[in-house]
Amino acid sequence: MSEQLQFDNEALEWIKRKAKELNLSGISDQETIKATDISLVEKFTFQNATLYFKATGKSSEFEPSLTEELFLRNPKQTVEVIASHSDHPWMLMKELKGESLRKTKDKDCWKNCLQEYAHLQVKESKNLSRLVDIGVPDRRFAILKDEIELHLLDLCQTGLNRSETKQIMDIKEELLKMCDRMENVVPYSLDHGDLHSGNIQVAGNGNEPVFFDWGDAAVSHPFFSTRIFWHALDELIESESEWLDIVNEFKPYYLEPWREFAPLAELEKALELSDQLACVYRALGWHLYITPFRKDKEDSKNKPAQWLRVLLEHRDLVKGK
Repeated sequence: MSEQLQFDNEALEWIKRKAKELNLSGISDQETIKATDISLVEKFTFQNATLYFKATGKSSEFEPSLTEELFLRNPKQTVEVIASHSDHPWMLMKELKGESLRKTKDKDCWKNCLQEYAHLQVKESKNLSRLVDIGVPDRRFAILKDEIELHLLDLCQTGLNRSETKQIMDIKEELLKMCDRMENVVPYSLDHGDLHSGNIQVAGNGNEPVFFDWGDAAVSHPFFSTRIFWHALDELIESESEWLDIVNEFKPYYLEPWREFAPLAELEKALELSDQLACVYRALGWHLYITPFRKDKEDSKNKPAQWLRVLLEHRDLVKGK
């Protein structure tokens, strides 16, 4: 059972002080939205407003600062933080308008969200030093290649069988070459880290997406963000046999904002490589950046092996096409 982050009196008193500064009247309701050892989200209803409190675990202590930074530069595309704590990884946020992208099956709405996210990444590519300064993990290729060299076998040992391990270790040099081939096609930027439909809110008839829950973010190759989004496309199809086709349908919408940096054919090739390399990147994320900082390590210790299996399955799928 997960050892959840706990909401305590210190947090409650801080929320009350901040609410008073905002001239909000007394709390009429409190609801726990999420409680794990990674994050805690509480909804507070006041007579004249609704606010959300979020506390993060050690692996994502940078999230309040990052969310504040993003709102300052992109106020229409991310959640508004009205207060953050100076000593704890806590933030108090305004309620988002609209509804979750997960609630709609409108492909055009999904495509617009993906393209707007790419536009956000293009803008944030100019702010990398600041992002790293506030604690966002630096996972650019020099670091990623070292991690592959040092930890690829360790990833396999989180749950792969002997045959699967051999398949992964046999492509180690290929993975390192993928890093070299992807580098310099587009600038590094911000990777959300968990860009599924539940972390995107849409308002304005689907034309105004808001991206939130940045606790898995990193400074890295921007294309890595798409791997989670591709999996979310399962929500729009009837059978697994349609998945690769819908991914290919969506790719041009993501790539359009990046065309100022490279020819389309070069962008397409880099995104194809990302579809594979991002699986290893995600596996390393769990193994090095999340699980070591969890109280409940058993809950995610097998995640790296799961992502490596996704890589093997993807290679088989593409080969079959």
